[in-house]
Amino acid sequence: MDARALLDCHPMFAIRLRLFLDWHVAAGHPVRVIGPQDERVAQQLVALGAFDGLPEKAVDGLPGATAYGTALLAIRRLRAWTDVEEASYAAMEVLHQQAIELAIWGEPVHMAVSELCDNALQHGKNALGAYVAADRVSDEVEHFRLAIADLGIGIPEHIRARHPEWQDDTAAITKALQRGVTGTGDPHRGNGFSEVVDDVNRALVRARSAVRIEIRSARGGVLLDLVDGRVDPRPATVERPRRGTWITYTVATIA
Repeated sequence: MDARALLDCHPMFAIRLRLFLDWHVAAGHPVRVIGPQDERVAQQLVALGAFDGLPEKAVDGLPGATAYGTALLAIRRLRAWTDVEEASYAAMEVLHQQAIELAIWGEPVHMAVSELCDNALQHGKNALGAYVAADRVSDEVEHFRLAIADLGIGIPEHIRARHPEWQDDTAAITKALQRGVTGTGDPHRGNGFSEVVDDVNRALVRARSAVRIEIRSARGGVLLDLVDGRVDPRPATVERPRRGTWITYTVATIA
């Protein structure tokens, strides 16, 4: 399979599809999926587990999970801390599979999955839990792409429980990234995302890589590009509001 074809389908797209389907199944709605005509995209969606758990005969026209051509962490539905820990180690394994340039990112990615997924479970509090998926694509540069999502209350509403004055969703997300800012009222909370960024910056000192973290929640969006230790959050374009929280974490090697 051509590596460029794998870029047609990001793990976040697969999670969005899986969440959409799981929500309808949980609500008791009839579900029938007709697979995409592009066989490469269909194979990728199957390999990423976008249709796992659907009722029998709910999916038509999809191939089996054939050779995928890259390392991946198929979608995992997280409902407890033990699920988060297992997913964290699985994401590290994806990085270590024949990707010397990305192997150094094992510990930072473990931290990212642990912190971000734990936040989704603790603060999102949605019956479906949280979802995580990742893949590693080899092209002109090595890419590792991690996606985490939930349908919970979202970052802005969580933060506004303690800071009702932060009414703009993008501003609320940006402030939530600062060390010590939390919606729980616990002075010992609010450091998780800062620790994720600190781990990224420590790895950047040792690796020729760049990292992009994108966060979308409600009507807000924030984009962080980290290359040389600077963290400068900037607004991301939000085409439509999103329930819950959606985070992508991408590592790319620099030639």
